[in-house]
Amino acid sequence: MVFLLPLGVDGATLGRRPWVSVSIAALCAVAFFITWVVPANPGGVGEGEVRELIQETLAHPDLELPPGCNSLLSEHGQALLARLKEEVEAPARGVDVNALQARLDAHCESVLESRDSGLLNRLGLVPARGLLQWGWLTYMFLHLGWMHLLGNLLFFYVVGLLLEDAWGRPLFAAFYGVGGLMAGIAHFALDTQSQTLMVGASGAVAACMGAFCLRFATRKVRVGYLFWLLKIWRGTFGVPGWLWAGLWFGNQVLDFVVLGNNTGVAVMAHIGGFAFGFVAASALRVTRLEERFVAPAIAAREGGWVADPRMLEAQTALDGGDREKARATFQRILADHPDNTEALLSLGRMELEDGRGPSGSARVEKALQLLVGHDVHEPLWHAVDQLGELFPVDRLRPGVAWRVAQGMDQEGAPSNSVGMAESLYAAAGKGTGTMAVRALIRAAELRLARRDAPEKAAEYLTRAKPMATGDAAALAERIGQLEVEAARMDARMKDRGIALDTESAAPRTRAVAALAPESPGASTLPPRIIPCRILGLSDKALMVESQGGQRRSLSVTEVMAVAVGMLPIAGPEGAAPRQTVLTDLVVSWGDLERGPTVLRIPAAGLGLPERYPGLAPREAYARFLAALLEHSSANALPDAPTLAEGRYPRFANEGELTAHYYGQVASAA
Repeated sequence: MVFLLPLGVDGATLGRRPWVSVSIAALCAVAFFITWVVPANPGGVGEGEVRELIQETLAHPDLELPPGCNSLLSEHGQALLARLKEEVEAPARGVDVNALQARLDAHCESVLESRDSGLLNRLGLVPARGLLQWGWLTYMFLHLGWMHLLGNLLFFYVVGLLLEDAWGRPLFAAFYGVGGLMAGIAHFALDTQSQTLMVGASGAVAACMGAFCLRFATRKVRVGYLFWLLKIWRGTFGVPGWLWAGLWFGNQVLDFVVLGNNTGVAVMAHIGGFAFGFVAASALRVTRLEERFVAPAIAAREGGWVADPRMLEAQTALDGGDREKARATFQRILADHPDNTEALLSLGRMELEDGRGPSGSARVEKALQLLVGHDVHEPLWHAVDQLGELFPVDRLRPGVAWRVAQGMDQEGAPSNSVGMAESLYAAAGKGTGTMAVRALIRAAELRLARRDAPEKAAEYLTRAKPMATGDAAALAERIGQLEVEAARMDARMKDRGIALDTESAAPRTRAVAALAPESPGASTLPPRIIPCRILGLSDKALMVESQGGQRRSLSVTEVMAVAVGMLPIAGPEGAAPRQTVLTDLVVSWGDLERGPTVLRIPAAGLGLPERYPGLAPREAYARFLAALLEHSSANALPDAPTLAEGRYPRFANEGELTAHYYGQVASAA
């Protein structure tokens, strides 16, 4: 004896509450209570009444059960009645057969009236009633018994919640209703004169399974088994969604081919519903309606973490070495959404890597223009950091370089942004007018603040001096002041014979090497934030890399706390901002002389597509966070229940997040 039951989908997490699915389940439960639990005889006809009709029919070989009452029997029951009638002996002469038939007809009519008066029968779907009946809308919420109800709701739980989460509530609600209607039509078309009552959510659930088979084809459905042969074996195993749903559909088709529609189950409704769901999901995929309209609409309405599904597909292809597929996917995204900064940056980086400088620089420049047009600077910082050495500073137009430099030259920017801002200001200085002069002056100021190579600052000032005319003449005094400062610094450094390079690799190496936990203390000093990314992760250790390129293996037990925060990322103009996540790993709480040491990891630095291929970003992050907290035993900030439920705190910017968790603005690492 073997029992198989689907238990759920591995790693499934939802980005929003599934109100439509909950409402459907609640309607089914309420309708079941009203139509099945409360009535003494839910079907309107009991077995005793049917037995009485059969006994009356067998009273004389010439009596015939009225056609209307044949619907109370299955085809097997009708065949059995016919065989029994052949064995009935004729009674003595003088029996009024017509009177007996009339009494049988009256009894049959009374039974049918009783059946039709029941609420379950009135709300169910009966093909013989034709097209104008309430059953088309209500049959999918009714059930015949507890096992019927619980079985349908179990399958609905497995497939419905993820579909609602992916498609949004309005689209899923419409899909469920139309799917149930199409399943009913398939059953109706098989025998339009059938008097058999059809009820149950299985037709609509079959539509959900058809869509799940395609939309979540690679997700693993967890199936529980119980095998009983002398001893009992039980356990679970994972099955790809396409295989699980496909086998179920194949079984339905086999049942219909072998047994027809006489199994007591509306098999054709299952087949029709599944086919509709698969076709509907295929249409969404072919037309790209989900990524072009559905996902952006959900993001705008929810303001949450809802990305274009194709971005994950493209990134996965890129990580797997399939650059052509990644390139084509990025191009499709940009064809639909030309202002998608993530796709612009990713495709621009690929083109720069392939030596296609002009086109790659043009895409990067457009993305940067979009990013600097918003008040939030963190996305710009992250974009520049991701480009690294490929960042086409010299190819940017001076005006664009000026605006990007201003975005990089902000309080709270990453420590490595100073050098990039200087380079951008220098590029902006290639222009003309007051902007170019101001850019070169700021480049010189940043160079002098670093106390390194003052001759470079003097070079900037030399370029700016001839342009300090007309509207820019007022800046000549500032140029002169900086020239004096640069000359004095150069003289002091030559006298001492030293180079003051505070941004060199050595200090950064010392910072990364100092990540061992300190003695806990109530430090009131600013935290030391070290931007990092994760290169490797196991149950016992983390391999991290700082922005400067230094790597270190970090035991998970060294992580004292994990803090999570959501920050807004500017999207297309007119659209609500999306959200990204920052993950802080506190490896020291500091002491009286030093503040906390924090490894700050952006979403892109977690490597989630490589660790959890096929999972949506939010689901992958939830699994990563749960595993990290479990193996490190670190404190969860703000608290473990909040993080487990996916309710990550939101902040206006990175500085606000830092101040919230550590009480101080961060110091440079």
